[in-house]
Amino acid sequence: MVVAKILLAEDEFMVRLTLSELLIDVGHQVIEASDGTQALELVEPDVAVIVSDLMMPRMGGAEWVAVVRKKPGMEEIPVIFMSALPPSPEARALASVFLAKPFRLDTLVETVHQLLKGIE
Repeated sequence: MVVAKILLAEDEFMVRLTLSELLIDVGHQVIEASDGTQALELVEPDVAVIVSDLMMPRMGGAEWVAVVRKKPGMEEIPVIFMSALPPSPEARALASVFLAKPFRLDTLVETVHQLLKGIE
């Protein structure tokens, strides 16, 4: 397994805490953001995977990821979007993977690992 830096953007505290602990427990480094605005401030070129909720205050997932995609060196960072609602066509186009909430925790871990294998 590749240990990776993952940016997790999720506005619901308990969901963010649970997903962060899960990813840390399997060996990843996690940067947490509570919304898209904060995620934009925290994203770095060495982030291997972005995991983001679509519906967040201030700036939603598709909006902030669209900005990241325009930054040099960050155009190809794999993105996992999560939402209880179906994604818009714009969000689908930006996402490597879409996970419908609720999802099994092991599904997130497996998805992250599959994306990391694709960029090794």
